[in-house]
Amino acid sequence: MTTPIRFGGLASGIDTDTIIKQLMQVERVPVDKLEQKKQATEWKRDAYREINRSLLTLRNSAVDLIFSRNFYAKTASSSDESRVSVVAGPSSGNTAIRIDSVTNLATAASQIVEPKDRDGNAVTKTTKVSDMNLQSATQVVTLSTAAKEWTLSPKPRAGETVALKDASNNPIDASYDEATGKVMMNDGSDIPTGTTATYTSGYQIQIRSVEGGDFKTIKIAENATVENLITALNGKDSGISAFFEPLSGKLSLTQKQTGSVAIIEFDGVTKAAFGIDTSAVPVKGTNANFMVNGISMSQSSNTVTIDNMTVTLKSSFIAGNPVMLSAATDTQKVFDNIKKFVNQYNETIELMNRKVKEERYRSFNPLTNAQKNELSEDEIKKWEEKAMSGLLKNDTIVRGAMDTLRGKWSSASSPTNDVDMKQLFQIGLSTGADFTNGGKIELNEEKLKAAIEKDPEQVYQLFTNQESGLLLKIRDAATSSRSSITRIAGADGAGAPTYSMGREMTQIDTRIQRLNALLVDKENAYYRRFAAMETAMNQANSQAASLQQFLGGGM
Repeated sequence: MTTPIRFGGLASGIDTDTIIKQLMQVERVPVDKLEQKKQATEWKRDAYREINRSLLTLRNSAVDLIFSRNFYAKTASSSDESRVSVVAGPSSGNTAIRIDSVTNLATAASQIVEPKDRDGNAVTKTTKVSDMNLQSATQVVTLSTAAKEWTLSPKPRAGETVALKDASNNPIDASYDEATGKVMMNDGSDIPTGTTATYTSGYQIQIRSVEGGDFKTIKIAENATVENLITALNGKDSGISAFFEPLSGKLSLTQKQTGSVAIIEFDGVTKAAFGIDTSAVPVKGTNANFMVNGISMSQSSNTVTIDNMTVTLKSSFIAGNPVMLSAATDTQKVFDNIKKFVNQYNETIELMNRKVKEERYRSFNPLTNAQKNELSEDEIKKWEEKAMSGLLKNDTIVRGAMDTLRGKWSSASSPTNDVDMKQLFQIGLSTGADFTNGGKIELNEEKLKAAIEKDPEQVYQLFTNQESGLLLKIRDAATSSRSSITRIAGADGAGAPTYSMGREMTQIDTRIQRLNALLVDKENAYYRRFAAMETAMNQANSQAASLQQFLGGGM
């Protein structure tokens, strides 16, 4: 709304604007109080939400820690990493093994071939596959949805017959148009769903990569080149990797897996095209042969699992100079994982404890706009720090959340027969004797590390047991407390109608709008009264002037 331009006091000489402004300041007091109440409510809401964010972080920290890998972290070592390396897994025991010797490492099957074209010439990358004596590929494609026209892909080879059958494998009255590459029903009706087209298009290679396994078919497009063929051989389904050397025209084939059962074997047609003796047995790799603690072993890979440890054989060596491998609990890593969670818990408790104990300065209300105009930015900042302090002092919801969380530490237990490891305080985690800290956890590093080294399983149970473990209790308590706070203060970005403080602020806004409308009417009424006074005084002055002129003229 545009503020009207007023000129007051022209007749009376009174500063009516200043008088009305002072009158309206008094009238605005109820509005100022409502705006201060709304600001205090917003600050209190934000304080609740800060706690809620910390509770969410605590909950997520509890969920992250619950995985067994955090409690069964292992460290492993090898006496000679250049010959044998080792990685311990979560289920590795505190053990030591001896690699006495490695007779030979596992190898992958490999073969070098010299592909030829139909004329017996060495191929190049640009040689067309159609110029090689490879097996033609049979394509079987199915129509998923009924249609008037069906474009076949890949396109059938020129001059080849296309067999068309319905879903029941019966021939249908349809034709393939080689010029357009489309199939259409002869009577113009829709081609039925499930129709299959069988025809020749492109070429195929059949390869077997596992002894006794099935041949896999690799298809190549009708217009493909040798370069496209190499790409197809390097596909994930072939089981081999291929490298073509263009100067010599030789093709190197290597099995992706090591071991004696990993082979390279092609169908007879491909063997002939690649210059492989069709009667030759398939090439195969070799197993790794080694001795562990006096026991001979043979494995298809150089990376093997022994006593839940991942062992990698790097070179062969004879008996007499063994490699010693050992695994043990990584006490420091497990300790660090637990300490990280405890620190997050303590941060959450410290935040809540600070909020419920903050001093409340009741004489420091939120500043009105008029008051802010009279202060510097630094003065406003210091004032608002006082005004925001203690908004959650002795808050029952926050105190209840603290009490619940604190109680979970004392109620957590492990179903163990070891009486020295049934409670968290026995492994170095306790709330301590200082009740003023709100229940922060005191961590005894020496005691906790000793418990981890003694029995990591019982430490794991204390934290993760489904019935009595700490982490599930903390997760559920944090979730419940967040729900209680969310009902009052809402989640970040939540709409005002979804939480009680939001609805309260909406009601305050409505009252402020109504009072502001009344203030506008009040201000206009004041101006009308002063305007009437100015009009009356102006008339009086005019009459006095006329009278004075009349009397002066009679003399």
